[in-house]
Amino acid sequence: MEEEVKNKYLIGIVGALIGAIIGAIPWVLAYVFLNVIYSVLAILIVAGSFYGYKLTKAKINKKVPVILSISSFIAITLVMLLIIPICYLYKMGYPISMEYLQAIYSVHEFQTAILTDYVISLIFGIIVIGGIVVSLNKQIREGIKEEDIRILAKDASTEDYSKEDINKVRQIFDRNDALDKKHTITKDLVMEDLIKEFGESKANSIFTYLKVQQIIKKKSNKYYFCEKAQNSSWYRYGMSGAKTFIIILIIAIVLAVIIVFSQRYQNEEQQNALSDPERLTNNIYEVETSDIKVDMPDDIVILTDEEVGQYLGTQYIGIYDCVGVSTDFERMVMVFTDEKSNYEEEYTAEEYLTLALGDEAEEVEVEKTDVNGNEYYYVEQPYTSSYNDKNYVTSTYVLDSGDKFICIILDSPEDNQLNIDEIVK
Repeated sequence: MEEEVKNKYLIGIVGALIGAIIGAIPWVLAYVFLNVIYSVLAILIVAGSFYGYKLTKAKINKKVPVILSISSFIAITLVMLLIIPICYLYKMGYPISMEYLQAIYSVHEFQTAILTDYVISLIFGIIVIGGIVVSLNKQIREGIKEEDIRILAKDASTEDYSKEDINKVRQIFDRNDALDKKHTITKDLVMEDLIKEFGESKANSIFTYLKVQQIIKKKSNKYYFCEKAQNSSWYRYGMSGAKTFIIILIIAIVLAVIIVFSQRYQNEEQQNALSDPERLTNNIYEVETSDIKVDMPDDIVILTDEEVGQYLGTQYIGIYDCVGVSTDFERMVMVFTDEKSNYEEEYTAEEYLTLALGDEAEEVEVEKTDVNGNEYYYVEQPYTSSYNDKNYVTSTYVLDSGDKFICIILDSPEDNQLNIDEIVK
């Protein structure tokens, strides 16, 4: 029996997680296609988690709020850090693979944006999830039947307490002029009338139920009947805790503002570091074992290994011999060399470039150009950024320098494209 209960919980947890992920679909669609976070959609995540759990017929008890909280947290984390980046890859037409996922995370702007949005999503998600979990916890603690436990049901009636029953309770409070917080009644007085109407057992249970539902509210050790809460789930679960909600909301907004301004300050610090005039005037890279020099444009600075890891991702440290970026991160120049001994003796620069392109080689045309007396094979690959819908061009040039292949990659906006003739000397 104990093993069966454990298995039921496990199935319930799986159901809760699946339900939470399904409930997150509108969140994903809003973020990817509308570029906004509708935090109110977090209610669908916890609702999906609850009903996913409930469908498995697992026992509903005090463990459920914890299960829903963890499932919702996992769902938000998976959505923001995995599913949304995968959707962006699909939207941009890239293959869905771990390699491309790492590549998109290596872009500093994307990494910053997604992590900031993740923190903000958690903050506002906690507000929504917390309100619902508190409501569920109250219902479970007060012994509401499993089949009657709800999240945000508009109608407060159940099989045990019909609309007529609740209206009878309202009429009792009405006769005692206790329909708002300024006009209240003691529990003893209202219980006398409730017992006459329903009998002692049901009078106690319906009072407890309506109290949990925030329809009967307490004010200075007295009670009143809230008609708005009777007819609106918003008042039962939202406005009933308005002060708490406002406090949490203010804290969340303050934290969000701190995050945004901290990020802005960090970006400004980074911008200042890259805009150092001395670095911008000493931005010539000499390719080893050759007489080739890459003279960066005046707005491009050569990054240190630490800055490469910071802006592009640690997995890019050591891959390129030189990485230069413009101060607005719009244009990039990357240089690396590869020993020819790694390939067949007669391997050409054109074959090297074709190999590097992989499956994309069939979609582009490899061309040849002369740059300062050296013969380069190159391809140009236009693309549209998903972050600003701006058109860019990646140009890849390969030179056979004798014992090495020299590869130079230029990435820049289509309307301000880098020209290799002006860079390579």
